[in-house]
Amino acid sequence: MKLLEKFFFSFALICAAFFLGGCQDVIFANIRKEVKLNDGTVSGSIRALIRFEDGGQEYIYLANGKAVYRKASPKDVNEHKEGGWEKVCSGGSGGLGKYVVTLAADATHLYALAATWDENTNKGQNRWYTRAIYASGDGGLNWSVVHNIPTSPTGTGSDNSEVYLFCTNTIEKDNRTAYFNYDGTGYKLSSGSATSSDDAKGAASCAYVDGEVKFAPASSTYYGSTSCTNEGIGGDADGKVRYWSNGSTLHWDGDVSGNKSVGSRIYSLAVTKDYILVGTESGIEHYRLNSDGSVGGRDENFATNADAIMSGGYEVNALLVVDPSKLETENTIYAAIDFEGRSQQFDHVCIWACYPWRAGSGKWNRD
Repeated sequence: MKLLEKFFFSFALICAAFFLGGCQDVIFANIRKEVKLNDGTVSGSIRALIRFEDGGQEYIYLANGKAVYRKASPKDVNEHKEGGWEKVCSGGSGGLGKYVVTLAADATHLYALAATWDENTNKGQNRWYTRAIYASGDGGLNWSVVHNIPTSPTGTGSDNSEVYLFCTNTIEKDNRTAYFNYDGTGYKLSSGSATSSDDAKGAASCAYVDGEVKFAPASSTYYGSTSCTNEGIGGDADGKVRYWSNGSTLHWDGDVSGNKSVGSRIYSLAVTKDYILVGTESGIEHYRLNSDGSVGGRDENFATNADAIMSGGYEVNALLVVDPSKLETENTIYAAIDFEGRSQQFDHVCIWACYPWRAGSGKWNRD
């Protein structure tokens, strides 16, 4: 019996040594990527990161229940500094005073999908009570209703159709257009008003590529899609390759075409000179970009602490790369993350930023 116990004890030691030897590089790599975290200045579930120009000044806007902005340089990634976010819509004259679900923008106006809640105590649910698309021509100080969305707070399940508000979100101001889709009907937003658009019918995202807007459909009833291009890479002001998602599949078309399964549902996409960043329901991934714009193999390693911050326990709902013509490690990048489950840190649900001027691999931090 003692001989048998010694055998199992020795076997356990061998297995432990093998396991630790095989994973210690990964463990220590993540330890080296740990940084002292800043206090986040913009918390909450963030569903949009968009570009907008107002009065000749470029901004980045986000939606976390409010419309929040920061000044942004479209040319110098090193001009971006920590913090600097400001809320721009609240109650009062001209203000929304409602929950801002998401945002979009064209060359002249901001657009918001905003709502109020109704508490359904009988069924233990908070339901949309009112929903509408709003427009602002002054950067979010004053808003007007563009289109009311029929909404019933009394039911459950699929009683209220999803609304998708989206835009091309290009670096070039003149290429920015915005749309929304409700119950299968598409609308184009322009100069603060909405007109029917057959092209946007059934769509949940879009991208401006090679001189035209291309649309991507929702992947299912409650999941949209996300789109981006290789705008700015190789000196092209317009993107020549479009990247878009459908469930867990990444597609690309234009100058080259193909698709790749990434294993998890895709929530956000952004491109740098050397990688396409893929935000999923289970953290962040990045894939090398080939010289022709096609997507290459997945790189399991990040030179930054991106994989330590946006690990498998978090959803990456939005990504924005300031200058796609620069390498990932030389870029300013913003990301919004949320819980996948309940075991993660609540204070990680906020806006994060990667600044190239931060030393070492720990470039990502709460902003």
